[in-house]
Amino acid sequence: MICERCDQPILPGQPSTTLPVDSASTARADVTIHAEPCQAPPHQTAPQLTRSQQLAEERAARMARIRRYDAPY
Repeated sequence: MICERCDQPILPGQPSTTLPVDSASTARADVTIHAEPCQAPPHQTAPQLTRSQQLAEERAARMARIRRYDAPY
C-alpha cells in the first residue's frame, strides 16, 4: 500500500489511517496515509519564467550594475 501524502510504501504492521474523499464528480474513494505525520514531497506552486522573462530580468540586472557616468568600455 502507498501513502497518499508522501508517496512512500506503508509496510505491513505499520500503523495507517484510511480516510474517505468526498467528490461531486466521481465515485467516492478512500485514501490511506501513515498514522504518524509524514513529510509531503515539495511541489511547484508558481510557473517558471519564460525565456523572454529571464532575458528581461538579466538585462535589468546588467543595467542596474552600469552607472550613468562610467566610461562605456
